Amino acid sequence: MKNIRKILVPNRGEIAIRIFRACHEMGIRTVAVYSKEDVLSLHRSRADEAYLVGKGKKPVDAYLDIEDIIRICKEHDVDAIHPGYGFLSENAQLAKRCEDEGIIFIGPKVEHLQMFGDKVNARIQAERADIPMIPGTNGAVKDFAEVKAFAERVGLPVMIKAINGGGGRGMRRVDRMEDLKEAYDEARSEAKRAFGDEDVYVEKCILNPKHIEVQIMGDEHGNVIHLNERDCSIQRRHQKVIEMAPAWSLPKKLRQNICAAALKIMKNVHYVNAGTVEFLADQDEEHFYFIEVNPRVQVEHTVTEAITDIDIVKTQILVAEGHALSDPEIGIKSQEDIPCNGVAIQCRITTEDPQNNFMPDTGKINDYRSGGGPGIRLDAGTAYTGAVITPYYDSLLVKVTAHANNAPETIYRMLRCLDEFRIGGVKTNIYFLKNMLLDKNFQAGCCNVNYIDHHPDLLNAPQVIDEPAAGLLAYIGEVTVNGFHGNGSNPKPRFETPVKLNAADEACPSGTRQLLEELGPEKFSKWIQDQKQILLMDTTYRDAHQSLLATRIRTRDIMQAIHYTACKVPQIYAFEDWGGATFDVAYRFLDEDPWERLRKMREAAPNILFQMLTRGANTVGYTNYPPEVVRQFLALAAKNGVDVFRIFDCLNQLDHMTLSIDEVRKQGKLAETAFCYTGDILDDGRQKYTLKYYTNLAKEMEKAGANIIAIKDMAGLLKPEAAYTLISALKDAVDLPIHLHSHEGGGCTLYTYAKAAEAGVDIVDVATSALSNGTSQPSMTAFIQALSNNPRQPQMDIEELETIDRYWQVVRAYYAGVDGKMTSPNTTVFQHEMPGGQYTNLRQQAKGVGLGDRWPEVCRMYAKVNEMFGDVIKVTPSSKVVGDMTLFMVQNNLTEKDIYERGETMDFPKSVVDFFDASSASPTAASPRSSRRSSSGASSHTSRRRPPRSTRRRSRRT
Repeated sequence: MKNIRKILVPNRGEIAIRIFRACHEMGIRTVAVYSKEDVLSLHRSRADEAYLVGKGKKPVDAYLDIEDIIRICKEHDVDAIHPGYGFLSENAQLAKRCEDEGIIFIGPKVEHLQMFGDKVNARIQAERADIPMIPGTNGAVKDFAEVKAFAERVGLPVMIKAINGGGGRGMRRVDRMEDLKEAYDEARSEAKRAFGDEDVYVEKCILNPKHIEVQIMGDEHGNVIHLNERDCSIQRRHQKVIEMAPAWSLPKKLRQNICAAALKIMKNVHYVNAGTVEFLADQDEEHFYFIEVNPRVQVEHTVTEAITDIDIVKTQILVAEGHALSDPEIGIKSQEDIPCNGVAIQCRITTEDPQNNFMPDTGKINDYRSGGGPGIRLDAGTAYTGAVITPYYDSLLVKVTAHANNAPETIYRMLRCLDEFRIGGVKTNIYFLKNMLLDKNFQAGCCNVNYIDHHPDLLNAPQVIDEPAAGLLAYIGEVTVNGFHGNGSNPKPRFETPVKLNAADEACPSGTRQLLEELGPEKFSKWIQDQKQILLMDTTYRDAHQSLLATRIRTRDIMQAIHYTACKVPQIYAFEDWGGATFDVAYRFLDEDPWERLRKMREAAPNILFQMLTRGANTVGYTNYPPEVVRQFLALAAKNGVDVFRIFDCLNQLDHMTLSIDEVRKQGKLAETAFCYTGDILDDGRQKYTLKYYTNLAKEMEKAGANIIAIKDMAGLLKPEAAYTLISALKDAVDLPIHLHSHEGGGCTLYTYAKAAEAGVDIVDVATSALSNGTSQPSMTAFIQALSNNPRQPQMDIEELETIDRYWQVVRAYYAGVDGKMTSPNTTVFQHEMPGGQYTNLRQQAKGVGLGDRWPEVCRMYAKVNEMFGDVIKVTPSSKVVGDMTLFMVQNNLTEKDIYERGETMDFPKSVVDFFDASSASPTAASPRSSRRSSSGASSHTSRRRPPRSTRRRSRRT
């Protein structure tokens, strides 16, 4: 008889704590292992000893590091390992290594893990035991042709399953023959990612079955018993949600037959330790079919313990020591000794959000109170006040097990317990669990594995406010003591009262919008060219505050000024007031509806053209959308008030813009097609982006249907003489108005505008003085004054513009926390070439990740990354790619050399991987430095042209 003195659990969360508790009761010392991310986890403190595992590895991979686990065992005199469930629980290699090192593996034998870890082998054992099985392929399918042949032979629906699957991964149900190929490819791909093996097999799909499993326990003396069955039919996408023991809704004879079949297969193979045999019971409640064997303890073992009063984990340990089930230490003399007392139900409380496709939530639990009382058992692993829920692991917070004499009593006992829970700081699925328990079909035992999918009303959250005072108080306390995140503690600001811009009783005079409606896009375009005065587009309502204040200005502040401006200064050509980062910020920070903002502005200013910024195939997002999505979005924008669509692509790829141009013209609106300006056309040393490059682009844009050509100088790199040369050339190249957009960051843009006016530019972008300069556009009034005595000077009411500006002077102070506060020209922009709109955002991001004091280094690295990527055009989303890579390198103290030499081992930011995978923008316009080096002889870097394929799985930035 072996005597286990110390057990290591290579697991985390509630199952690790569950095993530690059993060990403590048995007088066995316990050892926990933890990843770097789990350094503050609860399971670490519940063990007698705890050691870091998988140093330097990813959060999940750390718990899969078999050799490091064995090292810890040997260094700390561990004589047994209990793997729990998940991670390495079914890993035959771990069991074999334990066997090699003389460490007891508390679980099945190696051959059982190999036998049942492969689903096809498990079917072979079921066939030998003469157990009913679902019709399926004999082993892994070789190719799609075999899948198709099987589906045609047995009929649809079918299930495609991973050979080494589990937890619903690598599994697809197919109801239509035309979906078969896609499901086959998806199942193989998911199986490869989850299990490292893309082999799949196919089974006939049993419609609307119940999922029934039988808990088995065997010893080394040939004894095998079952501990009754469990009903696990309440599932979402093959993931169990609520489990019950016994399967009280099924006929007793069927339950007995299922248990007998489970015993038969496990006795046939002389199974040792705990395991579960799983079946599907047909909706006729007469037939059942074998699915698989899980050779480990299950998450839901608690309900079996409740109805049998047998501690499964203790029994596992005693069996591993060599005890027979009939020994006094275990006390199971025969199958007839196993009781079945009452009904037990387990609910898994997770941080999943049922209304957001059950996406796991993350954050800090700021309030935690659990339920309890008679007949309630709690198994918690990460649930306590102050716990930080990370995205790296399972979303389970606590398992609640209720036990009573019958199903109705158990259900209402569980409901009472769930009502007692209070969890603040993260979203949970508690209301969904309560909806399920209150469902009449559930209470009648009529639910099958598809019930949740067919009843979306179960996902509806009740309209209640759960103790808002506690969350509000915590927020006020946090901000009062520590200030806003990334900005520290500040004195309470004292704001002036803004000028009241009152024109509520005035109707807006006719303006450019009425002219567009009268003339139509083509004639309106000609009208622009016929104007002697330069037309001014006011960016105050979007790009100006995007550039200075990270787009944070609220709709309420905009609405206090826009109607007055439209009434008093109707000569303004257009308001640039929507698109771009409006969506991002409205949803993520302002809790506003950007569409509602657009409608309100349109109602307030019906006379002035509205211009929006749209990123070609990306619209206002960061990835390429399907054509129909782009068309529908543009149509809705036009319907809600947008008149001019500035369409661009971050790499000047016209084929990414043509769809948008076509749809805008279809809507009868103005298609302003923009090319992004970078470099310096007058610098002979930089000839990637030449004058000819830009004039050829403009010609192609004119052919594609553009009504206006825009120069999008997002970093303010266009110098005065270059502006004169470029606009003069464009005037000769195309017969369309030329619109210049720039930023004042480098300090010479007002002069650039003056030279552009001399060259014949038609429209320029300006902003109210309070939101101008810095990384924004030049001042509107400054530009007007600069053109005094010039025939091209715009004629507007300067006094009214100054009145409007006094309003914005006060309002800008509201946003001091996100204000870039660039008080003087920054000529370093001509070195790093960072777009004005990005400068403020990236600086905020740098502060947020602790790099605020390293901002000059960030700017230098930005220029370096741009060179590494081949001198790309930098505008959203390509500028975001450069920015993300910059922060990644500075945060991790990486050099260009490190990227080339160690790139295969790095987890690059997702935007960078997507960029070079052509997800957000095709990188054909980029010519990474590594490829230039390889062409000149350094062939060792050729494979570094994009982040190595092996690094494209995402993880947290270190």
